[in-house]
Amino acid sequence: MPLDFARFALPCVAALLAAAPAHAAQASSPEQALEAHYVGGLRTGRVEELQKLFLPDGQFCTLPEDSSAPVGCKPFAEVLASWAARPDPSATGRILDRRDATPSMSAVTYELYFGGDRYIDQLLLYRTEAGWRIVAKTTAVQ
Repeated sequence: MPLDFARFALPCVAALLAAAPAHAAQASSPEQALEAHYVGGLRTGRVEELQKLFLPDGQFCTLPEDSSAPVGCKPFAEVLASWAARPDPSATGRILDRRDATPSMSAVTYELYFGGDRYIDQLLLYRTEAGWRIVAKTTAVQ
């Protein structure tokens, strides 16, 4: 008995479209990823949102106000919970500058208002199959 491809085409297309929202929910740009997962995670205090963006083994470094003091760095896995522990529903952020080295590698200067402070972040992002991920962050409080 020959297969009737037309009869099976519609259910197959429907199944593919049903799976599309999970894939479409991924941020397609660094801007969307930062708004959804960085600012969104800080607003709600959901560490799971931050973990979608920040690579666990990636580096978070802070610049001291005193330039003679050493720069302090830790893996994101050690700091994300403390960021989420103090949610700020009024947190906002915006990209000040973006430089793409390749279609899947971007350097972003980001201004973040969180917890009453203004942060200037230098972020290195890499696009993976799971979406954009931050692999390094250096920040200064202003």
